[in-house]
Amino acid sequence: METTAKETEQFSGIIRPLTEEDIPALRQISEYWLRDSGRVAYDEVEGDIATLRESLAENSPKHMFVAQTQDGQVVGMMGVAETPKDPLIPFTQTDKPCELIIAYVHQDFRGGQGVGTALINASLDLARSLDKKEILLESGPRHTHSGYPFYDKQPGFKRVGVIKDFYGKGAHTIVWRKTF
Repeated sequence: METTAKETEQFSGIIRPLTEEDIPALRQISEYWLRDSGRVAYDEVEGDIATLRESLAENSPKHMFVAQTQDGQVVGMMGVAETPKDPLIPFTQTDKPCELIIAYVHQDFRGGQGVGTALINASLDLARSLDKKEILLESGPRHTHSGYPFYDKQPGFKRVGVIKDFYGKGAHTIVWRKTF
């Protein structure tokens, strides 16, 4: 029998809503993961930071969580956009979709420590509370060895397609979906 992420991992810290004070630590995490040939993709990092700040606005359709260790270190982020971006719409199956966004865990807190699973569970709980019926996500070629295996092992998530050239010529993104 296959073991699921929920059965093997448990994060000992807390998952809580994002605050403005978290952004410097999250910028560093984003800069680690958003690199091309060793160089930080600053435009993409700034896009993530703008989304984080947007999520802090009252009545924002984007909601961000952070993972924090027991000693207060911010080690991950993940969120939900109440409406998926346009390229994901063809992959929806219900009239109440949402999107998992900006999912990164500090490099020292990956691999079985449960941070990502705790973040994804909080995101799924939020999506359900918003009366959503499915969640989609996309992950590009930078994350074939980090994000792809993580999403593949999440209970109920299935690869449902590819968006060609999403991140530039030849840089396709994979789409996952979970319905609930």
